[in-house]
Amino acid sequence: MILKYISIPELNFSKSWEDGSNKIKSLNTFEKSMTIFWLLGPFIYLIERDPADLWLTLIGIIFLLRCIKNKDWDWTSQIWFKSALVLWLFGLFSAVTSTDPFFTFQQGFVWIRFPLYVAAAQVWLAKDREIRVLMLMSMLIGMLLMCGILIAETLIEPKPRLTWPYGDLIPGGYVAKVSLPLFCILMATAVSKKSKASIFSGMIVLVSIIVIVLTGERTNFLLLACGGIIASFVWKPKFIIISSLIFIEVIGVLALFLSRPDLSRRYGEAFLNSIPITNTSNNNEYWGAWRGGIQQGLINPIKGIGPSGTRNTCANLDTNLPEWLPGRNYCGNHPHNFYIQLFAEVGAIGLLLGCVMFGSLITTCYKARFENFNCPMAATAFVIPFGLFFPIQQFGSFYGQWGNLFIWFAIAFAISQFQGWRKARDTLN
Repeated sequence: MILKYISIPELNFSKSWEDGSNKIKSLNTFEKSMTIFWLLGPFIYLIERDPADLWLTLIGIIFLLRCIKNKDWDWTSQIWFKSALVLWLFGLFSAVTSTDPFFTFQQGFVWIRFPLYVAAAQVWLAKDREIRVLMLMSMLIGMLLMCGILIAETLIEPKPRLTWPYGDLIPGGYVAKVSLPLFCILMATAVSKKSKASIFSGMIVLVSIIVIVLTGERTNFLLLACGGIIASFVWKPKFIIISSLIFIEVIGVLALFLSRPDLSRRYGEAFLNSIPITNTSNNNEYWGAWRGGIQQGLINPIKGIGPSGTRNTCANLDTNLPEWLPGRNYCGNHPHNFYIQLFAEVGAIGLLLGCVMFGSLITTCYKARFENFNCPMAATAFVIPFGLFFPIQQFGSFYGQWGNLFIWFAIAFAISQFQGWRKARDTLN
């Protein structure tokens, strides 16, 4: 029933449900099973990290075996995958030449599963638009379930940081990262025209924003808010509707802050004092994490100290060096910034490769706009990698688990909107 209320001519969920279901039924047993398995992803992500990691890893491995069997490697000509592959190989070289080769090699080796999963979605499981719409529906149900869980936690045991259902301070990653493609599409739909779909999409957007504020995850709040604003301007925007929706969201967030002073402080003065770029004092641990990464990168500027090596070497640094770098180091598990972490762990070469990969993911998704601008999924796809890899923000570990599971799930859905690489292949053939 809800599908018809958020459907528009350019993205008719009701029709895509029927068409997508019929396409799945027409597949052979193996392809059908894998497609259904892929569509279960948002629900598996609601369980815990290990099931989600197993789901993503299995898809990547099966896709690789499928390519070997079919001798299908044309997709590897894409720049985003080439740069990811070279970055992975260089990370392994950095690992074996590091002071802790076993640990860093292990951390670097398993990272390749994320690009493989992205390729599996783009090239295989999500190559059909109607199948992608079915995944969008799965994401919608998953996001609403997560919002319900977090609202229940707020009512039962309100606190500045929410933890359900994982028991960790990360549920906002599901709403802001896993659901980012959906949020951007709903935001674009909500401001494109006056209709029932606009109203219902706007309501879901408002609930998502309120819930992400309740989690206390400031970076994820900014990602969702800024990503949604960009998405609202890049596809058939009606500026009066945009202004109205943003106004309603701001009023809703302010009302929440007035009722929850603890959240107001967290998103107010405490947040401003924690920004690394503007506060490089000894008391800012966020800057301290960045500083430790920068210092380690300067010690090994060419190849770095190996994937995830910063967690083991930071504590041994001479914090008086370099003298020109203000503040003091804070040694957590990683520098909390992808770009600084790459510089520290795989050096300037790895940082350059990472930037090429990030840039090519953004430009590849942007090309989807030209393929099918009439579709909000394609038109807003570039917002996802642009937001997730925007350099001036706090990140999880580039070689980590949970954060990457969230990020690369969204990247896979976004880049699957671009199927133009097939045309380039057919032209060459």
